[in-house]
Amino acid sequence: MNFRLNATIAAAAIALVSSFQFQAFASEPDYLCFVTTGAGDVLDLSQSLCAEKATKSTIAALDKAFIEAYKQQAMTHADVRDNLIANIQQSPEANIAAAKGVCNDLEAGISLEEIQEAQSEEHEAKADEVNSEIVNKLATQYYCPGVQ
Repeated sequence: MNFRLNATIAAAAIALVSSFQFQAFASEPDYLCFVTTGAGDVLDLSQSLCAEKATKSTIAALDKAFIEAYKQQAMTHADVRDNLIANIQQSPEANIAAAKGVCNDLEAGISLEEIQEAQSEEHEAKADEVNSEIVNKLATQYYCPGVQ
C-alpha cells in the first residue's frame, strides 16, 4: 500500500515540476539572471543567485588595481625593481594574500608598526623588505581602507 502511495506522489510531483517552464531572455545583458515562469512572469534573480557574480568581478577589479599600483611602487626602487616586477607577475596571489593578511592583523588590533617590525625580522634580502613595505602600504589603500 505504501508503495502505491509513494509512486502516486512521485508521479504527481514529476508532473507538477515538469509543467514549469523556465526561459531566459537573451536580449537582457544579464539574461542568465532573469527567468520566465510558465505563467509568463519574469523573475529577477540578480539580487539572489546572480549577486555572487557581481561580487567576484568587483574583487577581480580590486586585485587588478592592487597589482598595477604595486608595479608603480616597485618602479621607484631601481635596485630591486626587476625582482619585484617578476615576483608580482609570476605570483600575484601571494602578494594579494599578504595584503589581506595585513588587513586581518590590523583588524585584530595589531598596529602597522608591529606588523612591519615582525616582518623585518623575517627578511633576508632587500627585495623582501621592499616588497613588504609596498604590500603593507597598498593593503591599507585597497583591501582595508577604513582600518589603520
